[in-house]
Amino acid sequence: MIILLLAVLSVSCGQEQADKAEATGTDSTGAEFTPASKQDKWKADTALYLYQTLAKYNFDYAAENYVTDPDAVLALKNGWRLKADSFRVKEVNDDGVVMGFSRFCYPELDVQVYMVQRGQRYYVEFGRTMREQMRDPAARQAKPVRQYCYDFNNQPLTGSIMKTPWTADRVEISSMEFASGPRLTIDIVSSACTSYPDCKYMDEADGSGFVVGVSSLDLNGSGGNLGNSEYVTVSAPNIQSLNLRQGSYRVTHLENGKIRLELAVTGEESVELNGYVEFTLPE
Repeated sequence: MIILLLAVLSVSCGQEQADKAEATGTDSTGAEFTPASKQDKWKADTALYLYQTLAKYNFDYAAENYVTDPDAVLALKNGWRLKADSFRVKEVNDDGVVMGFSRFCYPELDVQVYMVQRGQRYYVEFGRTMREQMRDPAARQAKPVRQYCYDFNNQPLTGSIMKTPWTADRVEISSMEFASGPRLTIDIVSSACTSYPDCKYMDEADGSGFVVGVSSLDLNGSGGNLGNSEYVTVSAPNIQSLNLRQGSYRVTHLENGKIRLELAVTGEESVELNGYVEFTLPE
């Protein structure tokens, strides 16, 4: 869910409503921004109205009212989501406005929102804004501000998957040969999985439960945060596997040769898992 730290706005199609709002530090343009002119306020409010509408997945309304290129907005219907907990206007310039987008555990990202004036209204050049943002190294290489953004509970791995209670029982490891060499599959299973790997693909008489895969994690280092290349999978018979990229993991190499893997997976695809498992990798 997108949590907006801005004052709640009533979405307006025209500049008249924005003109009536008092341009102060606590209005729709954000607590740290004060527009210097009526035109500056129109720009700022248009940008905010657009992104608030997108945050509510109202792509048709956004395409019709706030942008120069409706098709660029309508293309977002296929699975796009705003990766920000809050956003604000930071300044107005000749090209449009600079907005700051914030999300948990990451530094605020500045984005130039390009705009043009048509008559008495401003419109966002959305396609151009998106293209320039993707070219920005700061956007492509953003790193978390902490090694572990989420806290770990000192307990055996437990939680819920799709609102079903789940507790780890053991770690199952298998190996498959590829041209580049052997590749390990590392799965954490509950006690309901009596026959591995069959429980990943077919229901057993007593139900197989869910299987939590951690093969993509770097077990040679100390861990970090989940993301595009390091993620946790959840699989079960008759469902499509889920790749979970919101959370943290920590790796500790114990003196007895075992690995202690701590996971904190939260708030994504109705999965909440926290705790640790210990296991030994094959030599």
